[in-house]
Amino acid sequence: MMSASCDKGTEGCTDSNACNYDETAAINDNSCWFSSEGCNCIDPLGSTADCLGVCNTNNENDPPDDDGDGICNEDVFGGCIDSLKCNYNVNATHNDGSCAADLSGFGGLPGGNDCNGDCGGVAVMDECYLCIGGSTNLGHSWRIKINSIATFKLLDGTSMGADTNSVTLGTSMYALDGYNGTEIGGGDPSCENCYIDYPEPILTGFEDKNNFIRFYFPHDASNEWEAWGSQFDFEIDPYFDRDIRNNDYHSLFTEEKGINWYAIIEPTLSDTTIFDENDNAAQFETLLDSIYFQITHLEGITCSKIKIALDREKGEVLSNFDYVIENNQLGVKVDTDKSFSVMINVSNICIQEFRESCPDNF
Repeated sequence: MMSASCDKGTEGCTDSNACNYDETAAINDNSCWFSSEGCNCIDPLGSTADCLGVCNTNNENDPPDDDGDGICNEDVFGGCIDSLKCNYNVNATHNDGSCAADLSGFGGLPGGNDCNGDCGGVAVMDECYLCIGGSTNLGHSWRIKINSIATFKLLDGTSMGADTNSVTLGTSMYALDGYNGTEIGGGDPSCENCYIDYPEPILTGFEDKNNFIRFYFPHDASNEWEAWGSQFDFEIDPYFDRDIRNNDYHSLFTEEKGINWYAIIEPTLSDTTIFDENDNAAQFETLLDSIYFQITHLEGITCSKIKIALDREKGEVLSNFDYVIENNQLGVKVDTDKSFSVMINVSNICIQEFRESCPDNF
């Protein structure tokens, strides 16, 4: 997919740290560029903005600006001048970067119609060949539950039992890009409360429990948290066992991207006292031995591709993940007594509609 670097259509740079970040872009077209000397409209390829605000190196399409004041001449009319695009404007004299993106990679057409036939639409074809999003309500919300079953051991390998904790993640067209504390968008009957993030309960009842884990999404103190966190008790750590994101349809079917969730597994471990035959006591350190992940597709979704990376930084852009979950289960050796991060990537979803099983490629 190709696009001008300042294109304000559905393609563009989706990295908010880039000089040419496009908040309207739904598809990353790999045009992002960065500068250590501050951002302006001159990128490493020599692109400059013309009087229509389009950044590219193609001088042949630059509109006339006789005064050089950055304002196009009166006979300039910006629009899509590509006759093969669904939003072709016969009255346009110069391209303004508004041409609809090629949506053929998402079940649509090269001319910019999505799989519902809408020009510049956001509907995509899921892995079960069902057109979701856009003018339909299919795929507007879905949830996945991830169980983490932790096993514990002593340094000599002696088993010290197990503990289970779980989180729920998902998306909704009504969710914000950040954290969600109240109903948004008037509600969705098919997604009751599924776009609200829930805080973990206060740690109680663990006084007599030796080894256990917490599996949670950290909701850090930030402007987003301050905007809605007042409805919760601020004495509670901002740790949540549910994280519902805004539904970014195109990202879900771009395998190198998908949608990422950042979680923490935090073990609480107790040293074990063992007496020998002479009643001599010795202290043995307990370790978190392994984590076994189990995936359950809840409301609105049948299948998905899920990848996991351990010990990564929040917000880190990953080109590869450590593990791919197969048959909805994955076991990982960890051998640690410290907290560690779990980056969860979901892509290639199959919405639950008219189908009882997953395609053969899952």
